[in-house]
Amino acid sequence: MLHRIRLTDEARRQIETISDYIAIDSPTNAKRWLANLQVRIDTLKNLPESHAILYPAEIAGVDVRQTFYGVYRILYSIDKDIVHILTVRHGARKPIGPDELEEGGSK
Repeated sequence: MLHRIRLTDEARRQIETISDYIAIDSPTNAKRWLANLQVRIDTLKNLPESHAILYPAEIAGVDVRQTFYGVYRILYSIDKDIVHILTVRHGARKPIGPDELEEGGSK
């Protein structure tokens, strides 16, 4: 089954913030990063269940899975045929807790 991708408002803000930060040094690299991130996210249309569960439903309300794009962690949940991208964060940042996840995935 081919899944649809939906980004939460929080994920959109984080992606924009990361892109803006990269663009300070190189607008070209920021555009390339965004394009490649989109390609990575689009891979979740097929078999999104193949990635590890970071927070099980007992903790977060839904299974929250993770995958990576370079040093960035992409957290997402699956609801029938929709993959909800919950957050995109630099891997060196403190891990997000299940209570910090935006609607679309938890609660």
